[in-house]
Amino acid sequence: MKQILCSLVFSLSLAVPAGASGFGLDSTRAADIRTTRTPAMPAARPSRDVKDWTIIYYATTKDALKYSFISQLLDLKMLGSSGKVNIAVEGTFPVEDASGAVSTHTVRMAIGAPLDQAAAQQYAKTAILKDKQINADFLKAFSGDIVSDSHVADTGDWQRVAAFAQWAKANYPARRYVFLIYGHGNGIFDPKKAASANKGTLIDVETKNYVTLPEMHDMMSAVGHVDAFVMTSCIMQMAEVAWQVKDYTDVVVGSSELMWSAGYDMETLMNTLNGSASISSKDLGATLAKSYVDQCQQAKLAGAHASVINTAALPEFGARLSAWADAIKASGDKTAINTAIPSVARFDIFGVTLATSAAVASRVSISGDLYDFASLVTAAEPQGSAAAQRGQELMDYISNSLVYKYYSFGTSATGYDYLREHGVSIFIPPVKMIGGSPAGLGQYEQTNYWDLPFASDTTWGSFLKWDFGMQ
Repeated sequence: MKQILCSLVFSLSLAVPAGASGFGLDSTRAADIRTTRTPAMPAARPSRDVKDWTIIYYATTKDALKYSFISQLLDLKMLGSSGKVNIAVEGTFPVEDASGAVSTHTVRMAIGAPLDQAAAQQYAKTAILKDKQINADFLKAFSGDIVSDSHVADTGDWQRVAAFAQWAKANYPARRYVFLIYGHGNGIFDPKKAASANKGTLIDVETKNYVTLPEMHDMMSAVGHVDAFVMTSCIMQMAEVAWQVKDYTDVVVGSSELMWSAGYDMETLMNTLNGSASISSKDLGATLAKSYVDQCQQAKLAGAHASVINTAALPEFGARLSAWADAIKASGDKTAINTAIPSVARFDIFGVTLATSAAVASRVSISGDLYDFASLVTAAEPQGSAAAQRGQELMDYISNSLVYKYYSFGTSATGYDYLREHGVSIFIPPVKMIGGSPAGLGQYEQTNYWDLPFASDTTWGSFLKWDFGMQ
């Protein structure tokens, strides 16, 4: 199926523009999409049989991401559900009918029997029209799978995401669950929720609503435990994000950098789930992370990375991070920190590379690889000092316990070799702060960083305040 759909998988990155900073790029407007009502599709029959696995897949793709999303849907439909695996999907995309009318569909489906290769190939061939809209006939591939088809939906509402996942668990129960989300991501940066807001995590580009970090915790609390939480969303593999969901999943799979929209390989996922009911969550996560990097490498892209965070290790990680931060503060010396700040491997959290250069993106970024930062700081600390010792202990824990697997090739959007990085990023003081100061940045933020549980459960929040001269 990957070869059949290769023409539909565009080299589009999941962009994460910065709130009102002026770096935003978003050509999709509500005014460009005409909404029409169509008859409801036939409902799929819920399955009460408890299978080994249920895939719960939620996407907000009303914009350019829709092309890769339909590719993933056709992949899943060609593979089909099995006696071991349920596939529950809710996704959104505009389609154009024969009259030229465009209607935005938010479709909930339980994918049933596989589509034969010839039919799948035909749907793939005709899915994109000459004006680059999605052909409404594409939905016919799922006519027996669609449970509901809504034309007025706020897909960026965290409660909608949670309700879908609850529905999937209730109607397609399994012993284990993989929860995938597909849409834009912003890491720790929640832009102001307003009519003019740019992209947030799982943003609905029509309503401008999206899932904030506090709402992500609420969402996962409502969903309950899943074996793997998998994000096809930019910049999300941050310690602060993983902290929000750590009580509800065994592993978090994602990337710290802008992601390519092709996402994870659905064929690899289905083969893995059908092949083993008992594979560990960590090994499942590793299989998915590797599949993303492999696909990007096969497509000859500039670079990609993905990692698997072991959530069971997060409490001890928090303690070791705090011990390192406290040791640096106790020394009273910011020399090592100031040496590391301009050199650390950073990620394009504000989507600056979409409008300007990698160098500018790196200077303003507040997301950097934690291991790389600790390595640079520790190298600049006096040998044998408490700060140096705690820094080495933190690095060892990241490599040996927190990050189960890390896969990469090439360079990041900001120009760093991915080999420098180790799979978890964190808020690191920038070279140049957007807004001029933490308070200035705060005017663009929906969520105050200092209010995040991570900032108070660990001493990283107080460490940043100390470095910024806020205390």
